[in-house]
Amino acid sequence: MKKQFLLIVSLLATVGAIAQNGITNAYRFGQGEDSIKCINAISVYSLNLQNKSYAEAYPHWKEVFTNYPVARVDTYTKGEQLLKALIAATTDATKKAEYVNELMSVYDQQMKYIDKLQEITKTPLSAGAVLGKRALAYISYVPKASLDSAYNMLSKSINMEKGMSEYVVTQQFMKMSAQKYKANKAEHGEQIIQDYLDASTYVVEVLDKYNERIDFYGKRYKETSDPKDSVRADGYGKMIDAARIARSNIDAYFINSGAASCQDLDTIYAPKIEENKENIEYLNKVINVMSMLKCTEQDAYLTASEYALAINPTAKAAMGVGFRYFKKGEVDKAMELFDQAISLETSVTNKAEMCYKAAVVNYSQKKYAKAREYAQKAIELNSKYGMPYILIAQCYAAAPNWHSDAIMNKCTYFLVLDKLNRAKAVDPSIAKEAQKYINSYSTYTPAADDLFMLGYNKGQAITIGGWINERTTIR
Repeated sequence: MKKQFLLIVSLLATVGAIAQNGITNAYRFGQGEDSIKCINAISVYSLNLQNKSYAEAYPHWKEVFTNYPVARVDTYTKGEQLLKALIAATTDATKKAEYVNELMSVYDQQMKYIDKLQEITKTPLSAGAVLGKRALAYISYVPKASLDSAYNMLSKSINMEKGMSEYVVTQQFMKMSAQKYKANKAEHGEQIIQDYLDASTYVVEVLDKYNERIDFYGKRYKETSDPKDSVRADGYGKMIDAARIARSNIDAYFINSGAASCQDLDTIYAPKIEENKENIEYLNKVINVMSMLKCTEQDAYLTASEYALAINPTAKAAMGVGFRYFKKGEVDKAMELFDQAISLETSVTNKAEMCYKAAVVNYSQKKYAKAREYAQKAIELNSKYGMPYILIAQCYAAAPNWHSDAIMNKCTYFLVLDKLNRAKAVDPSIAKEAQKYINSYSTYTPAADDLFMLGYNKGQAITIGGWINERTTIR
């Protein structure tokens, strides 16, 4: 009897161990022959994947994915790569559908085991990020994808990730929200405004994150001269360019949906401001939505800002009250509020944009030196921001005279072109606008013969004097 009992205990222990093979981190590669089989399968599919032999890689990857789900984190990243390649390569509709379903299961299983996978890697893993990738793949690969399903996945993903959301996920979320609004305006009318507010906020947080990385690697490169740091900074610069385009697309999806123009928003919010004048959450919502859409002249925005500033001074509220004073013609008071807004703002992206807005106000008052000062602050905060360079160019073009000789004054336009070309270089999103100014201002530069008569030649440096006091090159 004792021997039988020991045999049963031994069998149960063996069954328990087998049940844990490939499932727990302790036995993530399996045990005994299983572990050899697992490691061999990983080696074979990795090599075939590297050689783009996708059909040969598939069964070995499938073995690991099915039986050893926590063996490696890259089972999922490589599985995603493999299945997308197989989907692209096959023309068989049935087979393509099978691969698509399997791709969805890759994301599902990764989310299921996310905690165990996190234990074996230092790279942060997030179920929300995986769900975002699943949503993008669902939209791309599933024929007649359900709008509700896509929207719900994206909404859940960005609410889990918030400012850590990938900008492509946030952009697609806004696109799906706009489509839902067009499909049912009555049901989705309030929600699309909230979705726009969330998407805009989160993409700004992404831009802030990238700007921090650029600043970090840029400073480290100056200290160490390690070219890898320079490459990393450039890489984040390209990501900023893409995220900025995504931000513009988010604005466009909302505007083109027809959900709310500036006038519509004013009509919606203005009658409710008085009854909500002590409701800071409501007031901030009005301010945020309307400022993001540049609806800064509407009464709803201006009044909400005034009430909000009295309750709780914030950057956006101060900016709104500043615009109210500017609209009333009290420019000095407006600038005080703009300065307050800039000092209160914590987001480097938003702070740079506020500096630019203050620069525009000064430009409109022909205070060109002050306008340049604020524009330069914006550039210091966000080196990938092109609009301040365009504004500085406009300031120089508006007040080009610094010399008694008219030919020398025309040299100011070389500096104007410098700023516009710099705008194009740092910010591709405004390249077309900068080029329009370049085409216009290029006609104002002095003729080479006229400069030669004054002792200046092509390629020679020259200092533009007066309030500008900046060097440029004759060409």
